[in-house]
Amino acid sequence: MRLLLATATGAAVFANGTVTALASQSSARADTRCSGSAEFSKVEWTEAFVPLKDNNDVTVTATLKNPFKKGADGKWAKDPDNKAVRDITALGGEIVKAGATTGAKVELDLPATPTITADNEQSATLGEAKVTGKFTVTKDDKDGKWLLKLNPVRGSAQPCVEEIAVGPQLKLAGASVTDPVVVTTNDDTKVAVKATVLGGATSVSAHLYSNDGNDSVDLNLDKGNSANSWYQDTWFDSDFNTGSWTLDVTVTRGNESIKYERADVFTVQLKKAKKKKAKTKVSFDVNANKVRKGKTVRFYGAAYRGSSAYSGKGVELYYRKKGSTKWVFFAIAKANRSGKYSKVVKPKADAYWRAVVTGNSTTSGSTSGYEFVDVR
Repeated sequence: MRLLLATATGAAVFANGTVTALASQSSARADTRCSGSAEFSKVEWTEAFVPLKDNNDVTVTATLKNPFKKGADGKWAKDPDNKAVRDITALGGEIVKAGATTGAKVELDLPATPTITADNEQSATLGEAKVTGKFTVTKDDKDGKWLLKLNPVRGSAQPCVEEIAVGPQLKLAGASVTDPVVVTTNDDTKVAVKATVLGGATSVSAHLYSNDGNDSVDLNLDKGNSANSWYQDTWFDSDFNTGSWTLDVTVTRGNESIKYERADVFTVQLKKAKKKKAKTKVSFDVNANKVRKGKTVRFYGAAYRGSSAYSGKGVELYYRKKGSTKWVFFAIAKANRSGKYSKVVKPKADAYWRAVVTGNSTTSGSTSGYEFVDVR
């Protein structure tokens, strides 16, 4: 059984043994905390919470300091039967529930007296002893701070207290799914599932299902950064049913769990992805970069759509005069079945020339590099 180290904000209960009357919850707060006191090195308890149905029996373990007497020689004292002599003659306890002004008196069994021998008469292990008890939390109890008071009887020993934080009943406070989930034909869509759970759940699972088909997704949620948050991402694609979907959530703590049906609803929608445009490429060259005024040059190249010749495409020729930043349309050269084109031009001035293939709804445009023609 997992034991939780006592904190200044806890409260627990013991049972078994001699009864000792204790103070109310309000006055007990002024007493010394048990853990680390002169009488106890620590107090631990198993998980304390308000159950959904079956009672939650919480076991408390207190480590008692110096339970037996020592002689003047530093050895453990022993009676005529060689048994250790108790230094604590009784140990009582009380548990006060959250919101209560009186508590239930409990008693705890004192540790058994060991036989003192030459091997253990100075053993340090006899300097501590563990005592245990139980208290019960029912489904009708309140969560919050419960007070445990322990009263060891010996010399000037003083009562002490521990607070045990009793957790609330397991409860789903809220849950959500990405809404709407928009799927496409060529990509997966991330879907976020989130839940807020009260009561210290140990696991949270989700069941997402289509209301119009057989599609479903099961997830185990991960613990979030905040105390009550849980989350998990999944992915939907266009193969999932569109329409209305539902989220069921199951929360678990120890041996108890509760299922929440229709914790959330959401829709899945299909969005057709746009087809990618085909890419184009156009090359450009000139048969002479220097020409006498009044003479002609031939511009030529080839146009491609994807990896195929762009047959019949009109290739636009542009020029930019030396010293200018503006490109000016000049003419169109039509590509043949092989994608090749050519155009004979009589340049009038020094200029840069290039070819352009225009785009449309299914094909992207492209621009060639440029060539400089020096007119002399």
